[in-house]
Amino acid sequence: MEPRDLLSDDIFESWEKINQPGVIHDGMYVILVNEDFLGLFGYSRPEDVVGRAMGEFITPWPTGSVKLGRREYMGRRSDGSRMEVEAICLPLAACEGILYQTLLKDISQEKNWEGKLLESERLTAMGKIAGEIAHEINNPLGGILLYANLLKEDIPEGSQQRENLNKIIKLATRCRIIAKALLNFGRSTSKAYSPVDLNAVIKDMYSMVEDHKIFKEIEMDFRLSGELPHFMGDRGQMEQVVLNLLINAAEAIGGVGTIRIETRYIHGSLLDGADKRNFIMLVVEDTGHGISPEIIQKIFEPFFTTKQGGKGTGLGLSITRGIVQRHGGRITCESTIGKGTKFTVEIPVNLKN
Repeated sequence: MEPRDLLSDDIFESWEKINQPGVIHDGMYVILVNEDFLGLFGYSRPEDVVGRAMGEFITPWPTGSVKLGRREYMGRRSDGSRMEVEAICLPLAACEGILYQTLLKDISQEKNWEGKLLESERLTAMGKIAGEIAHEINNPLGGILLYANLLKEDIPEGSQQRENLNKIIKLATRCRIIAKALLNFGRSTSKAYSPVDLNAVIKDMYSMVEDHKIFKEIEMDFRLSGELPHFMGDRGQMEQVVLNLLINAAEAIGGVGTIRIETRYIHGSLLDGADKRNFIMLVVEDTGHGISPEIIQKIFEPFFTTKQGGKGTGLGLSITRGIVQRHGGRITCESTIGKGTKFTVEIPVNLKN
């Protein structure tokens, strides 16, 4: 019996008038589809679909009893790509028993906008929390810096104690930079920018952490361009970017391996595409264990961390991305499991304020 013969004339005429993707099935297998269904899933002929399992097109398709009503699934096109679909399944009287009619709608774009709205609301809430944390941290940090500098005045030049105090002052200052970044988290800043020498920032930030135990057995490979121009930016915020990437790389390789830090000046006129801006490129690459494709999509999300035992807050990379974006740039990440991870930062040198 042909699929058409399973339906009465009235039901078949109603079926033909449906103006959205639809499929008639017996619960498990496709019996009849319309042109809109073929278009949605990327097929040209009904013969390519009829007789196949519903689970080949909609997943996870329920086994056993049919789930009636509205549900959301993942749809799989003929080329293997996926989309989010809304499915409404209803019983359908047939000449011999009961069949089912499922109407479909691609809701991928709606879900995308919904996700962006939720992310925006979450970032706003996180910004408020981060600001409160920063205010709480600033006061004790101010006291640490005050008393450390007072002690420093009583200790002679060249002594080990004075050098230790200088380390305390540098680390406390770094914490203040972090607190400042938290205050700016999720919002823009109106502060006037000044010329920034990225190579100098890298050298200063590395000198601050090079004595830390995690860097003791790391081989540093500096490839800093001697032709790197200054760019207009906030030096304090760029220090935070470099520190975050340095520390992330050191932790990724567990204190043993190589970290490559490279700076380059890219002339926009040499690039393909519409964006012809000149920009500075910063690359921080490690020889660590790498990041899986599932995780790499989430690393810039606020409070997302893979570190165990409360060792990470998940704010470092989200703050870094925020700073880079406020400077008109972008940050990307490439990683291969077992080989390492590379972060690339691009900052325009002709950013106007």
